[in-house]
Amino acid sequence: MKSIKNKLTVATCTLLSQHSGNALAIDNAWEIDSSFLYYSEANNRVNVAKFVASVGGDVTDRDRVTIQQVLDTMSGSTPTGAVKSSAGSATVSGASGGGGKAVSNPNAGALVGFDDTRAASSLSWTHQHDNNWSVNYNGAVSVEGDYRSFSGAVTVNKETAKKDYLFTLGVAGTLDEIFRVGAGNTPVPLTQIAANKTAGEGEKDTFDIITGVTKIINRRTVGQINLSYSIANGYLTDPYKVFSVVDRATNQPIGSSSYYEKRPGSRKRASLTFHLNHQLYPSNDMMHASYRYYTDSWGIDSHTFDFDYRFNFKNTHYLEPRIRLYHQSKADFYANQFFVDDAGASDPSLIFPKFLSADYRLDDMTSVTPGIRYGREIGHNGHIRARLEYMYQSFKNSEFDTNKAIIFQIAYSKRF
Repeated sequence: MKSIKNKLTVATCTLLSQHSGNALAIDNAWEIDSSFLYYSEANNRVNVAKFVASVGGDVTDRDRVTIQQVLDTMSGSTPTGAVKSSAGSATVSGASGGGGKAVSNPNAGALVGFDDTRAASSLSWTHQHDNNWSVNYNGAVSVEGDYRSFSGAVTVNKETAKKDYLFTLGVAGTLDEIFRVGAGNTPVPLTQIAANKTAGEGEKDTFDIITGVTKIINRRTVGQINLSYSIANGYLTDPYKVFSVVDRATNQPIGSSSYYEKRPGSRKRASLTFHLNHQLYPSNDMMHASYRYYTDSWGIDSHTFDFDYRFNFKNTHYLEPRIRLYHQSKADFYANQFFVDDAGASDPSLIFPKFLSADYRLDDMTSVTPGIRYGREIGHNGHIRARLEYMYQSFKNSEFDTNKAIIFQIAYSKRF
């Protein structure tokens, strides 16, 4: 479940209203914030419980520090990439570590159980310079049973003299170490599970850059444009994902048919994002809309639309319906299975393409996520907020063509 795990990214520009509900907050020197998020997929798939706690405050009249701690626990089952008819347990351990079973045949099951825990810490320091300059320095460490991540970022913000424009430039770097839980290694790509060929730990490094401009259009409207670019090099393969070799005539997996996937060792990504926030008059309700276009060197293009409308009630509490729409194309090397015509008479690995993955997350996919948020002031400078969302995903080619999930989050913050 690396797709839902947090990694350090470059901070984006600040808008008129933040979804966390801080629009109702009083600006004070120190703040504590805590939240609990629960993510649960249907059919006993992935379950995630995430705890976040942070404390931040002004240490001088120009410096602000924020420390954050994160604890994730993940369990359930996830698709391996093997076709459903590949029955039996496998040498493939859980997708995020744990849950591995002994070998009863060399084929991987289509679903495999897993469990994992992740702990992460981050430190952010912002210094306000003269002439409307500010610089934010951020560092983070994340550790789990099969993954270590070390990140750092610097973001520079510059306001114009009239404070109607805010320009942002940020850079970030991440070093990740990848290995299978227990084994401490990675499998050799495009080899049979039964062969048990292994290599050492995998490493990848990522460089991110983001530039953006925020414009106060009028006293009730703020717009923003962000352009980001990222390049990752190293071990980008998932050490738990496999694919099945299938006889084209019978559409059944052949003997010793499960192989470990292989992805390119480089990935370039770019995205362009537009935000618009508007406060209505005379209700003072808030409307937020955004669109993001994303493309990468693996052939994936995506479009994301996000819209929410916040009903403010007496400036003490709000209700915020939301809808998110997402669509992506499949990766160039994605295939639900690899077909052969000789029913296993020859070694299929001799005709494998250079890269091949059956990971459902790389398939053509459409996602619809409606939800609702609620927030209100509690006591003196306290704020509580909650959100409930339902996610429906459909996949064009994957062995598991749909995925459904419930997302619930509750959070509390207090300012001193």
